[in-house]
Formats: sequence, C-alpha cells, structure tokens
Amino acid sequence: MDMIAQFNAARRVSTPIVAISTPDPAQTMLTLQSEVMDAPCLSWDLVRGLIALNRPGEDALAQALGNASRDRTINPVAFLTFAQNLPERTTVFMLQAHRFLQSEAVTQAIWLLRDLFKANERTLILLGPEFLLPPEIAQDVLLLEEPLPNEAALTQIIADQYDAGQLNQPSMETKDAAVSALLGLSAFSAEQATAISLEQTGLNLRTLWEKKRAMIEQTRGLSVWRGGETFEQIGGVEMVKSFLRLVLRGRRPIRAIVFIDEIEKQFAGATTDTSGVSQGYLGTLLSYMQDQQATGVIFIGPPGSAKSMVAKAAGAEVNIPTIALDLNGLKSQFVGSSETALRTALKVITAVSQGRSLWIVTCNSIGVLPPELRRRFKLGTFFFDLPSSEERSLIWTLYKKQYTLNSPVPADEGWTGAEIAQCAELAWQLGISLIEASAFIVPIAISAADQIQRLRDDASGKFLSASYPGVYRQERPSPVNSGRRVTIRP
Repeated sequence: MDMIAQFNAARRVSTPIVAISTPDPAQTMLTLQSEVMDAPCLSWDLVRGLIALNRPGEDALAQALGNASRDRTINPVAFLTFAQNLPERTTVFMLQAHRFLQSEAVTQAIWLLRDLFKANERTLILLGPEFLLPPEIAQDVLLLEEPLPNEAALTQIIADQYDAGQLNQPSMETKDAAVSALLGLSAFSAEQATAISLEQTGLNLRTLWEKKRAMIEQTRGLSVWRGGETFEQIGGVEMVKSFLRLVLRGRRPIRAIVFIDEIEKQFAGATTDTSGVSQGYLGTLLSYMQDQQATGVIFIGPPGSAKSMVAKAAGAEVNIPTIALDLNGLKSQFVGSSETALRTALKVITAVSQGRSLWIVTCNSIGVLPPELRRRFKLGTFFFDLPSSEERSLIWTLYKKQYTLNSPVPADEGWTGAEIAQCAELAWQLGISLIEASAFIVPIAISAADQIQRLRDDASGKFLSASYPGVYRQERPSPVNSGRRVTIRP
C-alpha cells in the first residue's frame, strides 16, 4: 500500500496525528491536499505561522483565531493551542515538525490534540525528512513515508521537461540513462536538474550526473567517488575483477556500489562502546541489509594492495555511482541522532540504487568484525596479498605509461601497487630515474612484516584469493636479511 492509500485509510478511521517522512514537503502537501479538497486545509511554519490552503481553510482559520492576530500562531506551542479550536474534518500540516519534537512543551501540546482531533475527524500531519518520536507520543502517532519518485515517475518528469522545452522526445537509450542519473532525487529536484541539463541538442547527461552526485553529497556521511578508474587501469588481482564483472552485469544488475573503507575501525567498538552509538549502527545496518536483501564482498589484505582501488573502480566499470559511506562521519554524541543520520543515508542509497546495491568493504583485520555483520556479505571474502612478480610487472607498465617514464624498474620484491605508484610519481615529480626514486621508498613488506605475516596466517585456507581461482594458500617467505623473499610452496 502506498503512502496516499495509507493516509486515506488513516483518515477513514479518524487517525488524529500522522508523521510523514518526506524529501519534498511542499509536494507532499499538494498531493494530500488533493485527497481532502472538500475539507478545511491549513499549514503551519515558523515564519508565517498558521495559514489557510483553501477556501474552507480560511473559514477554519478565522474560527480558530477569533479576535487574535495570525502572528500569534508563529510560536509552535501557541499554534498547537489554537489548533484545538479548528472545526471538524480539518487537516493541518506542521512543516519541519522534526525540529520541534524534542521540546517538552511541543510534545505535550501535540498529545493534547489526540483525543480532541479523533473525536471529529481532524488530522494533524507532521512533515519532515526523518522522525525520531519522543516516547511520550510514539504510540499515538502514525508514521508514514513518502518515497522518492520511481522510474515511471522520473520518465514522466523527463517527458514533461522535453515538452516544456519544445524538444523532440529523447531516444529510449537516452531516457534510460537520464532516469538512472535522476534516481534518488525528489520530484522537484529531478525536475530542476532535468530543466538545467536540457540543451538545444537534447539532454546533457554529464550535467545531470553531476547534479546527482551533488545531491548524494548533501547527505551527511555520503560522498561519491569521481576518479573514473576502471578495472583495466588496475594491474593484477584478476580473479576478484573477473568475479565483480559477473556480479555487476548479472541477472540482477547493480545500480550503485556502497563502499566502506577500513570497516574494522568503524565497528571495532560495537561490543564495548559505552555510548551505544556503535551498537545502534550495527543493528540498523544489519536490519537494513536483511530487509533490502543487500549483500556484498569483504576485501582483506595489507595496506596498498589495491583493495580500495578495486572497490572504487567497480562503479565506473558499469557507469554507476560508487557511494562512500563514512559511518564515523555520521556519529554525534546522541545515540538517536546518529541512528537517524544513518537511516537517512540508507534511504538515499536505497533510492539511488532502487534496492539493487552492492556493498564492498575493505578491512586490514577481519577478526574484530562482529560475526553477524560478516554473514551479511554473502558473496565472499577475498584476500589481497602482496602482488606477484607478474602482477608487479603489469602495475609498472601501467604507471610508466601514465607518467611517461622509460627508465628501468628497481628491485621490487615485496612491493605493493601503492608503492609502485608512489615511486613512479616521485620519479616524474623530481625528474629522476625509477631506481633513484626507489631509494625513498620503504616497502610495507619490511616496515610491517609481522602484520603482513599475521594476515597471511589468518587468511590461508579460509578466504578466496583476489589473484587466482580458489582459496588463498600462503607462500612461506624464506627469512633473509635483505627483506627480499623466495617462496617455497607447501
């Protein structure tokens, strides 16, 4: 049942107080006003106070005010007190209601309307982007949600804007690409973005996508990766790239990548965090992934082994957004506020992906992750070891081409792809050879040898290899003073 049907059902049984989470309150008011056009309709906001939305509403407002000035309704408690005098069947919208619900006086004033409004079919509608209801009224308020426009609604918006611009309707391919770019925007935002992106030659999809990225990044904790790299620009780790290509182009095509970097740092305190924020995050995320049937993969390995590069490139591989989710960036000192911010971010992800998101998380130490969280990533855990000599050769080729370098490569046993990139950039920046630049590189294989060995021990026989088919099997390095290694297979 959609939001309008739920609202009408609530009206039929005289539900007195309704809270609607909506990204576009103005459009929600217009939509619901058309459902009760013969009844008095009013709205309230902190600037104008109580105003009428139709002719019956004007009569209702006059009755409620009596001889008082409308300016006296600007205070939210005064407005709710005046609302007690509204006539039967009145619908009154309270804009930005979520900002006032922590006030004890406002909460009390809303509660006092419950029985009065139910007695004669009046309705108070609280509008806001997200609601965390105080316990005093949580059982008295019906919570509804106005979803963002779906593909059919966005297709109609695009067609309307083409008609308004007196342009021929776009091809089906352009229309599908435009809908994909608009998913996640409110109806008003989609309309504005389409209008701005229309040119005489048609729709500028690049501009449309930029509007989409800007919208996502207005949500706290979310950002969009703009690097544009694809798998072809990443040397090695062929197995995980091949697997992701199949997933991205599978029978359930992915609409967005959700990327969490170093997730162990964001959930390490889930069982010991005394504030309750991490536990709240964990519960919210687990529920979301289960309800949305979302799944994904875990990448584990030493720093610089291409985990983040593969995750970021996955979106560009099929021209979908890679959305970075920063859980720490959502946290505040209040548990409820932090969870509300996370739910808001997840709503945007759902709208952008239409429920078809692929979650990719990186991790340097998987042991600290709660088991119930690991189970949500059903597509597997891949271990990224230090690149082999063949993989390093591919990586050198890519970066030598990128920086137009022709010098021989240095001894690179145990180097990561990130260290090869650093050496190539340093050689280009300083105008020196790669061998000279290598003197300024300390490989992680030397600086964190014990950490890497622990990772290999933990991964061997347990996780999939990112580089070759099947389960990862550790190669045992021979202890040599130079830090270089030879391998002895078991």
